[in-house]
Amino acid sequence: MIGALFGVLAAFSWGGGDFVGGIISRRLPTFFVVAASQAVALLILIPVAALSGQPMPDSDTALTTALAGVTGGTGVLALYHGFAHGRISIVASIAGSLAAVIPVAVAAAGGEALSALRIVGFLFAIVAIVIVSTSADTSAAHAGEPGAHKDASSGAAPLGGALYGLLAGGCFAGFSLIFSGIEAPGTLWLLTGLRVASVSALVAVFLISRLIGKQPPGAEPIRAGAIPATLRGRLLLFGTLAAAGSGDTLGNLFFLLSAQESGVAVAAVFTSIAPVTTVLFAALILRERIGRRQAIGIGLAGVATVAIALGGLS
Repeated sequence: MIGALFGVLAAFSWGGGDFVGGIISRRLPTFFVVAASQAVALLILIPVAALSGQPMPDSDTALTTALAGVTGGTGVLALYHGFAHGRISIVASIAGSLAAVIPVAVAAAGGEALSALRIVGFLFAIVAIVIVSTSADTSAAHAGEPGAHKDASSGAAPLGGALYGLLAGGCFAGFSLIFSGIEAPGTLWLLTGLRVASVSALVAVFLISRLIGKQPPGAEPIRAGAIPATLRGRLLLFGTLAAAGSGDTLGNLFFLLSAQESGVAVAAVFTSIAPVTTVLFAALILRERIGRRQAIGIGLAGVATVAIALGGLS
């Protein structure tokens, strides 16, 4: 049961952090938001890890952690870009469905035994996420249109941002499979390594793109007035970026603990509920309407969570 609890905590941490990051990406370039939020999280992690006294990972573990960090960072970039230019419910739900399906399929192919109740829970979770994604309300006004929320999507992404959801989901599944296989002490250093790798990769992409005269993906010019002129406004922006980065980091921590307790298949499906939390945040804060089918999908996700948790007791 403790593994299930860690998985749910990871889902809410990732869901909240992704929502905050996606909203900022509707005001600022996605590339800037991802790099800045993860850099802020890194600045917090380094002194905490140094003061913890935990051992640093060996070279092989560090390399695996770096690969996971780059893979996960790519997924976050795709997710935020989809949130900025598509529909949150579509992008988040498609990403979640892939992040659940791929690790479970890999675990089953590897011979991991799944109880009947847990299989039902897995299927319910996947069906729930698909229902939420295919029943999104596409009638909401986009940025600049009458009645649009001040943080409404630009609507520029085709298919509501579904392609970005596919890319993000594939990356998140890859992250789950890579990171969950790490068995080493020094959890705080592992989290620090994730952020070092993702921030370094983003900086490298930015510099290489500039050297060859190209614009990095999601690195549009910052529009006038996007960065507050007042000290209070800038501190608020810094705090928001820190919240996005911290949500992602806490999600990684809880996911690792969940995978160590209950296995990657269970951890992946529990954390795949994160898109549902993101959709709820969008409904409550952005007033994105949740239709009847979406409500059914969210209810199924709750049933799936209970079924997976109970299935793990046998």
